[in-house]
Amino acid sequence: MRFFKLLLLFIFISGCATITYIELDDRYGFSNPIHRSNVTTITPQQSELFHNQVRPILENRCIVCHGCYDAPCQLKMESIAGIERGANKTVVYDGARLQAIPVTNIQGNPKTIDQWRSEEFYPILNERQQSPQANLASSLMYQMLQLKRNNPLPDEVILSKAFDVSLNRQQECPTIDEFKHYQENNPLGGMPYALPNLPDDEYQQLTLWLAEGAKMPAPTAPSATELVMVEKWETFLNGDSKKEQLVGRYLYEHLYLANLYFDASQQSFFNIVRSKTPPTQAVQIITTRRPFEDPNVERVYYRLQKKQATVLAKRHMPYRFDLAKLTRYKALFFSPGYTVEELPGYKLKYASNPFITFQALPLESRYRFLLDEAQFSIMNFIKGPVCRGQIALNVIEDQFWVAFENPENIDMFGINKFLVEHSKLLQFPAATSSSVLSILDWREYTSRQKEYVAAKKAFIESLDLRAGNIDLDLIWSGENNPNAALTIFRHFDSASVVKGFVGKPPKSAWVIGYPLLERIHYLLVAGFDVYGDVGHQLKTRLYMDFLRMEGESAFLMLLPQKVRKETHDLWYRETSSDVNDYNFLTNFADLPDSGIEYQTDQPQAELYQLLKEHTATTHNNSHQLTSSINDYKFKRLENLTGESVSLLPEVSFVVVNDSNTSQVFTLLRNSAHSNVAHLFAEKKRRLHAEDTLTLARGAIGTYPKAFFNISQQEVAEFIVAIENMKTKDDYFNLKSRYAVRRTNTDFWTFSDKLHQQLNNDQGIEFGLLDYNRLENK
Repeated sequence: MRFFKLLLLFIFISGCATITYIELDDRYGFSNPIHRSNVTTITPQQSELFHNQVRPILENRCIVCHGCYDAPCQLKMESIAGIERGANKTVVYDGARLQAIPVTNIQGNPKTIDQWRSEEFYPILNERQQSPQANLASSLMYQMLQLKRNNPLPDEVILSKAFDVSLNRQQECPTIDEFKHYQENNPLGGMPYALPNLPDDEYQQLTLWLAEGAKMPAPTAPSATELVMVEKWETFLNGDSKKEQLVGRYLYEHLYLANLYFDASQQSFFNIVRSKTPPTQAVQIITTRRPFEDPNVERVYYRLQKKQATVLAKRHMPYRFDLAKLTRYKALFFSPGYTVEELPGYKLKYASNPFITFQALPLESRYRFLLDEAQFSIMNFIKGPVCRGQIALNVIEDQFWVAFENPENIDMFGINKFLVEHSKLLQFPAATSSSVLSILDWREYTSRQKEYVAAKKAFIESLDLRAGNIDLDLIWSGENNPNAALTIFRHFDSASVVKGFVGKPPKSAWVIGYPLLERIHYLLVAGFDVYGDVGHQLKTRLYMDFLRMEGESAFLMLLPQKVRKETHDLWYRETSSDVNDYNFLTNFADLPDSGIEYQTDQPQAELYQLLKEHTATTHNNSHQLTSSINDYKFKRLENLTGESVSLLPEVSFVVVNDSNTSQVFTLLRNSAHSNVAHLFAEKKRRLHAEDTLTLARGAIGTYPKAFFNISQQEVAEFIVAIENMKTKDDYFNLKSRYAVRRTNTDFWTFSDKLHQQLNNDQGIEFGLLDYNRLENK
C-alpha cells in the first residue's frame, strides 16, 4: 500500500511540474481556510505517522531556522498553529520602524486562521480544493522544497554572493501566487535555504504528507498526573483574598515566558497565561502587548496551558514548578506578616513600575524569589524578545561575572523604605508613548537617574558605613544554591548566561541587588515591546546603560578606594564626558574604603578569587574544564589572546569523537572594546589585540556560527592550528581540515548527531539549535 501511494505521488509530481504556474484559482478554486478545515479529521495511524516520521523532519530540517520571533518571514514552524498560520512579509526585528506593528506572537494569542489572514498572514499549505495534485501545486512549502530539489547547492566550499546568509538580509517572502516570479529570480532560493538538500527519504516523506493534505493531530492533552498538578497550582494562583491576587499577579509577570515543568524526567512543559475564566472552565486568553497592561476584565485568572510547540534552545527557559516550589512560594509570600489593603490598578504609568505595583509585598520575599532562580531571572533578558540584534546587546561586555547582594541585608539596611520613598524615580520607558518623538523623554529619564543616584548615595551615607562594613558579607553566598555565581557571554547579536564563574577572570563584573534585578526585568523583559517602534527600542537601549553602570559600580565598591577610578577608567576608555555624568562611580568613589584585606597589588584578581571561594559551595562546574586529557589539552587555548582569537567566530562548537563516545566543547570569542557605553560605531571601539577565548565543556550559545568535528587523536593538532592562525586564509584552512561547513554533504548527519548528543547531555534544558547565524566561510 505504501509503495502504491509513492507511485501515485510521483505521477502527481510530474503533473505538478506542468501546471505549477497555471492560474491556481482557475484550476483549484479560490484560496479559503475553510477548505483545510474539512481535512482536520485525522486517524490514529495518521497521528502516529505525523509524530514519528513527519514531525522529526520538520524539527531537524525546518524549525532550526523557522522558529521564534526572528523566524524568516514570521514563519514559525515550531507549532502546528504556526504552520497553519503561515508567513508574513513584515519584519519583526526592524530597528528603523517608525510605527509599532500589531502583536503577532502565537503564544497567548488565540486568533483564528481567518483572523491571521486578515492580518496579511498567508498559507504555506494548500487552502484551495483538496486533492493530492492541488495539495502540492498550491502548497508554498512543497514548491520551496521542490525548487531546492531542482536546484541543489552548487558544488562549492564557500557559497557565492548569490546566497545572502547575513542576519539582516532582505527577506524574500513570496506567496504561492508570487512563486513563479520568485523562482525565476531566485533559482537557488529553495528550502532549506543555503543548506544541503533533504535526504531522499525525508523529501519523499514530506511530499507524501503534503499530498495527503498535511494532516496534523489535535493538541496533546495533559496527563492525569499533570492535571493534578495544574489544579494545585491554579488553586494557589487564584485565591480570592487581595494578598493572593497580588501574589498571583507578581508571579505571572515574572514567569509568563517560562517553560514550567512538574517533573524533570518528562519533556513536558506548561505556560502561565492570563484568562477571563476561572479554573475548571475553558481558558479564554487575555491578549495584551505587555504582561502588565490592562486586561479590561473585572477579575484576572492565572491559568496553566500545556505547551504544544517544539522546544527551541534560543527561547527555552525551563523552570521547575513542582510541589517543593509551591511550598517555597507559600513560605516566601504567606508566612511573613503583612496585609494588602488595596489592589493596584493597571494604569500604565504605575503598572509598568514594580516598585509601585508590588510595594505591599515583602521586599525580601520578592528578592529571594528572583534569587532562587537567578539564572532564569537573567535569562529572560537574554532569551526573551529583546534577545536579537547587536544594537540591543552592545550595552554589555562580551564576558562578565555576576554576583548578588546578600538578601539578609535588606531589612537591616532599610532598603524597602528607601525604594518606597523613591519608587517614582524608577519609571521605565514602557510607561510613556512609543512614538519616535518621545525620545525627547530621555532628558526626563536622565534627570530622574541623577536624582536616584544622589538619593542612593545619601542613603548609603546615612548608614554610616565604615571600611569594615564593605566586605564579602554584602555578597550572597548562595546557601548551596548554584545561582549565586553566574557568567554572561555576549555573542555580538545574541547572548548566554550560565551558572558558575566560567572561563578566565573577565575584564569587568557586576554585583546585582534587588532594585537592579527587578529593573532589568521590567526594562528588558516585561516592559520591552519587540513590535514597538525605533523610539521605544532606543530608549530601552539607552536606559540599560544606567543599569550596567549600577551593577559595575557595586562591584567596584568592593575594591580598594585607591584603585576604583583607574579600574573604572580602563573599562570606559575613550568615552565622552556625558557618559561619565551618569556613572555611579563618579558619585560613589569617595565612599568608605573596602574592608577586604587585599594581599597583592592585583586587587581585582584577588577579589575574583575571593568571590569564587565565597560562593564555592554553590558552583555549578558543568562547563568548567576538568583534568581529563581532552580538557587538559584544550585548557591551554584559554591563554590565547589577540589576532588569532579575533579570527574565530563568536560561538563555535567542537565535537571530539573517540571510538565509542563524543564530547561537545564550546569556543567562545570574547571581543574586547575600549568601552560599551555608546550606541553606535562599535567597530571603531574594537580592541582586537585584547580579544580572549573561553573554552567550555558542553554547549554554550544557541546560535552557533561554526562546527568542528574532530577525532580525539586530532585534538592536539587542532589546538596548534588555532594558535598559529595569523590570517583569514589560516582560518579558511582550519575549517577546510576540521569543520563541517553549511555546504558539507554530511551536514544533516552531523546536525542530527549533535542534537542527539546535546539532548543526552542537557536533559530538561535541551532545545533545538538555531542555524540562522551559521557563517559562510
